[in-house]
Amino acid sequence: MSKPNKETIVEQPTKKFEAPPAGVAETNESRKVASEEILHAEAFKTLKAHIFDDKTLTDADKQFCTDACLLRYLRARDYHLERSEKLLRGTLKWRKEYWKNGALDPNGPLDIEAGTGKVLVHGLDRYKRPVLYLRPRLQNTTNYVEQNRLTVYMLERCIESMDASYGTEKLTLIIDFKEYSLRNAPPMAQNKEFMTILSEHYPERLGVAILVDAPMIFNMTYKLLQPFIPAETKKKVVFVSGSAKPGQKKHEVLSKYLHMNDVPAEYGGDAVFEYDHEHYWSRELSHYDSKRMSQSPLGSD
Repeated sequence: MSKPNKETIVEQPTKKFEAPPAGVAETNESRKVASEEILHAEAFKTLKAHIFDDKTLTDADKQFCTDACLLRYLRARDYHLERSEKLLRGTLKWRKEYWKNGALDPNGPLDIEAGTGKVLVHGLDRYKRPVLYLRPRLQNTTNYVEQNRLTVYMLERCIESMDASYGTEKLTLIIDFKEYSLRNAPPMAQNKEFMTILSEHYPERLGVAILVDAPMIFNMTYKLLQPFIPAETKKKVVFVSGSAKPGQKKHEVLSKYLHMNDVPAEYGGDAVFEYDHEHYWSRELSHYDSKRMSQSPLGSD
């Protein structure tokens, strides 16, 4: 048996990535930004002027508002200037409040929350998007605020790993419902908060969400969450269940999005994966320290 893979931070594999199909992945970043700037020039230029001429915003706020960021917020509100600006300013305010000192510190509560590997970034999908795994069965606390904070931290790490030269702006989310029960199911309020964070503060960041073996209990929860999920997000949700063997539907769907040789064996892949928290988190702490020393913003656009 091969040695378990403990390199859980996103790496750049040497494999060939597939050309991004329309509606699944992105085109070249510079071409896309230029195209949108031309097509929606007035809305883009006006939003940019409103942000960069606003003396109440900090340098960090403006650094967050890259051209690509502005276009994502415009896209999320169908290029309606007023609604896009309201959404963006809401995010800038939220980041100040939620991030406290401008960073999500991996020390303390986040270290504890991450101890079981219930939320982690592992590998890239076929379209060079980072893959974020959520595994509720590994829940190890009842601190719902810090649980969501850990997920936000991992969203940011996904964003930091994205290859803008390839055009990557989105991530692939896999929620594994194996052994999901009332004991480890998050409360409805936590689910709603996470959906709000994802849709309002990370617009246009979700490529696809693959829900693996969702039980009846979650299906009921999902129905209750429907009113809080944007229509475009619903289109990105894929349910798979059953056998993960080659030739089966689950394997077919997963292999459509993922390189199966990077996918853990429990999902029908070839990777022998073992979460080693000490190894994983020591790299997170080193990353955090290097960011602080360089005085670079820890937030991503």
